[in-house]
Amino acid sequence: SRNGIYSLDPKTGQWHFYRAPTNRSGAYGIALAGDGSPWFAEDGVDRMGHLDLKTGEIEEFPIKDEGEKILPRRLNTDGEGNVWVGLWAAGKLMKIDYKTKQMSIFTPPTKDAGCYSITVDKKNNIIWVSEHTVDKIGRFDPKTNTWMEFSLPDSQSDPRRIDIDPTDPNRIFFSGNR
Repeated sequence: SRNGIYSLDPKTGQWHFYRAPTNRSGAYGIALAGDGSPWFAEDGVDRMGHLDLKTGEIEEFPIKDEGEKILPRRLNTDGEGNVWVGLWAAGKLMKIDYKTKQMSIFTPPTKDAGCYSITVDKKNNIIWVSEHTVDKIGRFDPKTNTWMEFSLPDSQSDPRRIDIDPTDPNRIFFSGNR
C-alpha cells in the first residue's frame, strides 16, 4: 500500500502492515535509524514517517522548507545512525537526528539540484547525494558544512541511484534511466 510500510518476519513468513495516519501519504524511500526504527519518505504529503517500535504506531513529521513541493525521496543513515534524505523538488539535503527527531536542511551550491539518492561514507561520515536535475554528484561534509560537486560525464545522465564502494570511500558509482 502507498499509505504506510510493511515488515516481514522471515522465521514465520508473516507480513505486518503499519498504516500511516494521513491518507494517500505515500511511502517512497526507507532507512533504519541508529536505534533500528524505520523512517520513510511520505512523498505524497511532504512529510517523514517514523515507526515507533514500542507502540507500533507511525508518527508523521512535516518537512519545513520554502516552496510549494518538497518531494522527499531516497534515505540512508550515517555512521552515527542519523537519517539523511534527498528532497528532490526542493533540491536540498535533509538530516534527521534520530535521537531528537530534529530536521536540518542543507542547500547544495547548485540551485534546484534535485537531491535524490543518498549514500554515506560511514568511516568518515561524508554524505554523497545524486543531484538528479543538474547531472552532478554532491559530497557534503556535515562536520564542516561544506559541499563539493562533481559534474557527471554525460548530460541528462538521470542519476537515480548512487552507492559507495565500502572498501574504497573514494569510489562512487551511479546508475540512471537514460
